[in-house]
Amino acid sequence: MTLDPSLINQIESLRIPLDNPESPLDWKDWYHYILIHPKTGMRILVNITLMGRPQRGEIQVSLIINSPNSLLPPYLQTKDLIATFATAVAIPWKANYVGSQPLEIQAKGVHLQIQGEQSKIQVQDKRSQLYIEFKTQVKATPLLVTEDAKFGNGFIGWGLIPGLEVLGKFDIGETQFHLNSDWLCYHDRNFGRFRWGEDIGWEWFVIFAQTETKIPLTLILDWRTNKTHTQGGLPYIFIYQNHQLSKIFLGETLRLNWQWSTVPYQPLRLPGVMASLFSDRVLKMPQSLQIEAEDEQDHLLLNLNFDATLELIVPDNQSRQYTFIEELSGTVETHLKINETQLIAQGFVYAEYVQ
Repeated sequence: MTLDPSLINQIESLRIPLDNPESPLDWKDWYHYILIHPKTGMRILVNITLMGRPQRGEIQVSLIINSPNSLLPPYLQTKDLIATFATAVAIPWKANYVGSQPLEIQAKGVHLQIQGEQSKIQVQDKRSQLYIEFKTQVKATPLLVTEDAKFGNGFIGWGLIPGLEVLGKFDIGETQFHLNSDWLCYHDRNFGRFRWGEDIGWEWFVIFAQTETKIPLTLILDWRTNKTHTQGGLPYIFIYQNHQLSKIFLGETLRLNWQWSTVPYQPLRLPGVMASLFSDRVLKMPQSLQIEAEDEQDHLLLNLNFDATLELIVPDNQSRQYTFIEELSGTVETHLKINETQLIAQGFVYAEYVQ
């Protein structure tokens, strides 16, 4: 497979104008990685976001690790079947923390460098005793979906690279795990101008699944909505086989059916200051999602079940308003009829429901 270097550069390039001291504070640029280990069911999110501008902005860093308890030493095990370890920190953005050619973000506890098809990521939070470092190499066809779609009172852009080779390690407390070719890695990029807490939301996931005949499938959902998810643009699902785009379902061909917990409760919540501020907030959390998609040729049925949830609360940087990101992960069963071929696959999902 031949990769287009100019397309990768277009996806990864920083959009916030670093040389403009009057750059608007509602600019956002973020780099998002999902890692999944199919053999064990471990799942990891790493997200590094720039918000605002140098001297008047933040570098926001999130690291979430979901692990079956059976993989953990006794001192790390929890009462849940899937243990969650997570941190979210905000670092004041100083002038020398970010460079654009090549892209590099470096501050205390975070380092991201992207150069062509390769990237290096490192995140550490000593207080939470969490650490991850890894390198990636692009191996799936990149896709720049949009650069200026209307979103809230501004716009959003989105590009994705749904398959990367990964090599590295991560620590939970004193226990170390290795990242190698057994791990699957997804990366996407968002950028744009809008404000957290506006009338915005989205539904998104990435699925890594494999058929009994070892055909790898990657599926990505994206639907940008308002806060109540009653209005939005066209939803779409991209389907990759063997790291190449093979099908897109979009618009009215998609039917999404979310199922929620029967009673409201208080989920695990980050960052800590937001957890304190919203300590009385209880809500019903997503438990499962069924999706059916069909056009004149092909058919898709997905059954997603979430066994790990966490709420990220993201404040606006200009006024007291907030966006709530429900981070979800779990298992998935995929039934796909494509080009007269029936494929049944099992795997894992990482999803977000934003309101």
